[in-house]
Amino acid sequence: MADIVVAGGGFAGMWAALTAAREIREHDAALTVALVSRDSFLTIRPRLYEADPQSLRASMLPALQAMGVEFIEGEVAAIDGAGCSLQITGTMNASRALPFRRLVLATGSTARVPAVPGFAEHAFSVDDYASAIRFDAHLAQICLQPWRQGTNTFAIIGGGFTGIELACEMRDRIARHAGEEKAQEARILLLERADVVGPDLGPAPRPQIERALADALVELHTGVAITDLRPDGIMLADGSAIAASTCILTAGQAPTIPAGLEMVPRDSQGRLQVGSDLRVAGLDAIFAAGDVASARADEDHLAMMSCQHAMPMGKHAGYNVVHDLLGIPMRIYRQAAYVTCLDLGRSGAIFTTGWERSVQKTGAEAGDLKRMVNTQWIYPPSGTTEEIHAAAHIDRRAGR
Repeated sequence: MADIVVAGGGFAGMWAALTAAREIREHDAALTVALVSRDSFLTIRPRLYEADPQSLRASMLPALQAMGVEFIEGEVAAIDGAGCSLQITGTMNASRALPFRRLVLATGSTARVPAVPGFAEHAFSVDDYASAIRFDAHLAQICLQPWRQGTNTFAIIGGGFTGIELACEMRDRIARHAGEEKAQEARILLLERADVVGPDLGPAPRPQIERALADALVELHTGVAITDLRPDGIMLADGSAIAASTCILTAGQAPTIPAGLEMVPRDSQGRLQVGSDLRVAGLDAIFAAGDVASARADEDHLAMMSCQHAMPMGKHAGYNVVHDLLGIPMRIYRQAAYVTCLDLGRSGAIFTTGWERSVQKTGAEAGDLKRMVNTQWIYPPSGTTEEIHAAAHIDRRAGR
């Protein structure tokens, strides 16, 4: 039995485990930490819209081992909150119970699939590592064939953050497999149910987003309702059809919550209600962080399903479970600073601050910042044990 178990190896889970280990070292406590995940890699999920998805994960083991965190390979199938135990299934379909004194639930989210015929069967995704690789393999195959009706059409369904980034990147991804000439012949569509692109991003960055999509020769269709998705096309509510052999769904996320927590109150997105210390409502031994947790970033806003919120939330949860076991003060999770940095492909990027998303940087300058975020800030910490120890510190000013 580990005293502290972290369920999930995403951004929230990794940082929860490392920060818990840091606090144990800080207080010279006789406590143990284990991280349970399906594999020992951190998938760099915010980058899965990019080319070469095979490269977009990094091993967590060096950091975990440096901090004395045990890694357990497996899937969390169920949680017994009253009995303080996890049910884990392994790679060989074996199942076992793992007791804990405190649990940080950080099992993340999966792509939200609308209840529309054909989506589950025919839509591609860039939501997780396996799906992104599957999509890239399909892209390589279809790009090397002669264009026929529909095969040169790539429809991205969902005009939110990921949909916009993928649409702006798509022509370059086609060129990577089949050359620039064929990429220019492709038809890229971005379909959004709302009347505007990026409805959750607000009006401030919209002119730059629309300009970037136009420059990337992306056909933007808003106010579109899909009634059926078929292998060769899309049926719309107005009775029209779009011939397309490749449809990619980017319609948001749903929290992945193991069985056993059905009675816990949830928000409108299905996330578990947690207190300001990230303890799950009604369960003294269980804390939650990342996409499964409905936590207040400030007095007016809930944290988003994003690595920007998952990373500091994970740190706070890891800090609090150790302090809870030691009977010393915990920290309230708050994250006043909120920014967005949206990749716009050849148009650079757009950087905004605040929940109103006030535009601060655009073009190449914002693009440099986006590359720094994507290639440095969100990767597992590296270096000496002391450097990893320092990285697991909660920076109250930066919200990290």
